[in-house]
Amino acid sequence: MKSVIFDLIENLVEYNSLNPKIGNGLKKFNEIEIDYNKRFEFDGGYLFFQEGTTTHIDEGTFEAHKKYIDIQIVLDGSEYVAWAPIDQLEVDVAYNVEKDVVRLNGNPETTMKINKGMAYICLPHDGHKALKYIDKATNYKKAVIKIEI
Repeated sequence: MKSVIFDLIENLVEYNSLNPKIGNGLKKFNEIEIDYNKRFEFDGGYLFFQEGTTTHIDEGTFEAHKKYIDIQIVLDGSEYVAWAPIDQLEVDVAYNVEKDVVRLNGNPETTMKINKGMAYICLPHDGHKALKYIDKATNYKKAVIKIEI
């Protein structure tokens, strides 16, 4: 697989073949009440919720992860996410093992608007810049599910 996956929330279960722990994360997501101040653990990863206001697409850096697959689910509002393969980006901040993140600079290959009810899955080769806007800032609420590789 060579690209970030964009899909609807109800289709996420179909991606269990990528990693069987995805099912555990989705089960936990469906069982809990939203709490923006808490991290929820499950067998094979964890999840948390975020809310805020998007920043301009030109601000910030791309990020990528080695130990976790990201599943990002927009619960309310919308965001743009910029994507590029990490081999087309330049390292800005070296990989931090503790935080499982490398910060990268470069140009996006794809930019996608993610609306309420949509999700995207980022694998280790996916540089992604999330929580962005192009024309006007928007408010968002989302869940981030981290799946151990």
